[in-house]
Amino acid sequence: MNRHSRAPILISCLGVQDDITLLPHFLAHYRDLGIQPGSAHVIVHAPDPGHPGVAEARKTLAAFGHEPAEIWTDSYSSGAMWERRRAVQARVAKDQDWIINADVDEFHEYPADLATVLDWCEARDVTCVQGPFIDRIASDGRLAAVPVKSPLDPQFPVKAEAMLRIAGTEGKHNQYGTVKLMLHRGDVMPSRGGHHPRQDGGRIQYALHRPLAEFPEITRPAFRFSHPFRVHHYKWTDTLITGLRRRLADPAVSPAGYDYGMRLLAYFDAHDGFDVQDLAQDDGKYRSILPWRMQMAVLRRGTRLRSVAGKVKQRFKRI
Repeated sequence: MNRHSRAPILISCLGVQDDITLLPHFLAHYRDLGIQPGSAHVIVHAPDPGHPGVAEARKTLAAFGHEPAEIWTDSYSSGAMWERRRAVQARVAKDQDWIINADVDEFHEYPADLATVLDWCEARDVTCVQGPFIDRIASDGRLAAVPVKSPLDPQFPVKAEAMLRIAGTEGKHNQYGTVKLMLHRGDVMPSRGGHHPRQDGGRIQYALHRPLAEFPEITRPAFRFSHPFRVHHYKWTDTLITGLRRRLADPAVSPAGYDYGMRLLAYFDAHDGFDVQDLAQDDGKYRSILPWRMQMAVLRRGTRLRSVAGKVKQRFKRI
């Protein structure tokens, strides 16, 4: 029997200039995962209250039984956006609630239904779960339009690792930006960018005993593709370049965001989309043969063994 009594709460932010076409796909995905009507709290960001995207966002949210968490018309910055998301979380969630934090281009994949996953977390006192991005790209590599009525998957069938391929692991944006905080307790607050929990929030107990980005294997596509918790990343659409240029022109952009954004622009200025043959792709052969609970147990045990080995090594250094 499930010990938790409430379904998770979904928190997100929609930029109507770039992501409005993703919104119905996003809401349908999380409805199918178990998000109940009224439990999606989406901040709607627009350049002004009269922007037509605001009315469209309201209509789409209402069709799924939700209302906007707020209409935000101040200038956009990642820092301000995450402050607002944390404020929404503090307002709508209790400490023992579970939160799904997802940008509108992030579609979570869990290894079991959410009730089963939450039971697994609670039995192990886990308070936050992270997963790697799986980039979703059009078959010809172009930055394609989001389909209005047809499903996303046929338009973006390629499952690949693109973020590390473009930006690498040096500089301000590295492997830490290629994982996402997917699921966490209501008293655990996401950091700027939503990749990791803030250290000044509630008690942090990672699903793998330590941050996913600290695993040496996180830069290996095989490790990323085989992870039981994954974030399908529909970032690579026809609105990407326009949105990037707008955000990079804002003086409030973070150093990491500026660094990453400039690398993306440089890449797409030099390439007409992706050369998909140049990308590591998930064709299914990397998925673990172990059941997901056993796979997580192996990873958790490996963390413990590394911790013990590290303490032994430090002790011998002092002798």
